[in-house]
Amino acid sequence: MTRLEFIPLSPTVGVRVEGLDMRQPIDAHQARALVDAYRKHHLVLVRGQEITADQQAAFASLFGRIAIRERNTVPNERADTQHVSNARDDGVFGQGELDFHMDQLFQDDPLCALILYGVEIPAEGGDTLFANAMDAYDALPAQLKQRIDGLQCRHAYSYTGQLAEQWNMKQADANAPTAIHPMAWTEPVSGRRVIWVNKLTTVEVIGLGAEEARALTHEVRKPLYEPALGYRHCWQPGDLVLWNNKTLQHARTPFDNSQRRTLRRTPLM
Repeated sequence: MTRLEFIPLSPTVGVRVEGLDMRQPIDAHQARALVDAYRKHHLVLVRGQEITADQQAAFASLFGRIAIRERNTVPNERADTQHVSNARDDGVFGQGELDFHMDQLFQDDPLCALILYGVEIPAEGGDTLFANAMDAYDALPAQLKQRIDGLQCRHAYSYTGQLAEQWNMKQADANAPTAIHPMAWTEPVSGRRVIWVNKLTTVEVIGLGAEEARALTHEVRKPLYEPALGYRHCWQPGDLVLWNNKTLQHARTPFDNSQRRTLRRTPLM
């Protein structure tokens, strides 16, 4: 048995795992240590791995059930695997900068976790930013916390036009998924509040007019951009990153779209 070492990535988010070879079977002691690290730190990074899609899926099974629910225009090559890519016909969300968000808040039960594995990495840019959305809530002024207590947001699958085409997503229609969640969701184990609002899919604050809702969500989201509350991941080929989609928000920095960028994606319930 190889003992694993966990090295903090930042004061608020994530650990890097040393001593793990994902090409080999993961024993029960390693699995328990990995799950504990994920629960405690919300993000786990493993570097320098040369793994197949099957090996990635086997690792993912330690943390949840693979569930691909995106409405892709070009179907995925495998039923259990996606690619965030600007270089593949079946690639999704492959182009452009992305603001902080959680995946699938437009579903009644959003994804619990995500895995990305670095396949093709541009020379510069395309970093993934992570923000601890619990610490971000804690950083809000007390008066603002009181104001949003009990407020709910409607989130919608709203990809249309050129955006849908670029991201290999089906056009939004009358039957597109929509869901209502608290603006500050309560994480059930710790009881901590988490900011559940973003620019990508949040379309309404229930009971507020559009201008008031826009101003309020802008104020609530401000702490997400504080570098001290997060972690910036600069990708290398062979990197695998697992994170909690319900407690962390993530974003993507700009990159030259003429350079190939492909990350193998595993969404988890």
